[in-house]
Amino acid sequence: MTDTRRYRRAYVVGAYLPNGGTRMAYALGCILERDFGIPAVAVQIAGEAPLHGIHACDLRMPQIGLAQMEAEIGDDDILIANPSFSPHQFGLRLPGYKLCYVQGFNTFGLLDQRFQHYVAASDFVCGFLRDVYGLHARTIAPYIELEALPPAMAWEDRPPLRLLPYRKGLPEVWDASFARLREIVGRRAPEIEFADPLAGGALPQKELFARMAEVRYLLTLSAAEGFGLVPLEAMALGTLVVGYDGYGGRHYMQPGENCLVAPYPQIERIADMLVAVVNDPAGGATLAANGRHTAQAYSFAAFRSAWCEELSRSLGIEPVAN
Repeated sequence: MTDTRRYRRAYVVGAYLPNGGTRMAYALGCILERDFGIPAVAVQIAGEAPLHGIHACDLRMPQIGLAQMEAEIGDDDILIANPSFSPHQFGLRLPGYKLCYVQGFNTFGLLDQRFQHYVAASDFVCGFLRDVYGLHARTIAPYIELEALPPAMAWEDRPPLRLLPYRKGLPEVWDASFARLREIVGRRAPEIEFADPLAGGALPQKELFARMAEVRYLLTLSAAEGFGLVPLEAMALGTLVVGYDGYGGRHYMQPGENCLVAPYPQIERIADMLVAVVNDPAGGATLAANGRHTAQAYSFAAFRSAWCEELSRSLGIEPVAN
């Protein structure tokens, strides 16, 4: 039987923090407000959450502090929190319907297991939740903002030997992997040019897209990702992704079909693939085109549709008529 009670508010923890995981939580708040008529409230963890960060935010949620949220949340409220906030132990301490969109497996030490509902961002994360915690979660992949992508240069017009490194993940792993890659490439293909690395979370999204749209190759050396938004965004721009698959990236990465990736720590294999593809620009163009095709499936419309179905089922409510 459908639960006809009305939820009062949806609290979104860290909605305006400048990273991909909290961006997806913000999107859930937007869906609950716009599709279900449940007002969304952004909960700040520390300091002032920026309204103008690396992402554009068209829905301006009221912002309150963590203490205020904990004081006013009730049984008829919804709490959305990423697993990185597990140390707060919201599940044990707070009332309301608590939803965790698990977008990573390495952003927390011990998962808060007292939420009512869990959804995984990738098949790898889904398996992790099942094997480690005995949780059976549906997988709903994140989205990329396809409509915000700039026009991308044609493959043949991009510098043929330039590689753009994307710096994200454990610094020690990234530095050691990058140094090893440069050593091998410098010995075997010194003509390959390494652009200045992009730092994850440091650039507004528009600038990030522009940088990726003008090179043939993006190097990603983040060893552990629950999904990996930036490599997928690079694919959508017709840029060939080379590097670690991050485990969670296997949800959309098909090595040798739409990218050239390998698991951590197979950096020597990655170097081999990089040298080979630079010497086979036609093959690289085919891989990049395939990646661009793959990325088209990860639209906001697909994300919204999947989440409307999931929220309707789990909360026992129907979307409001638009």
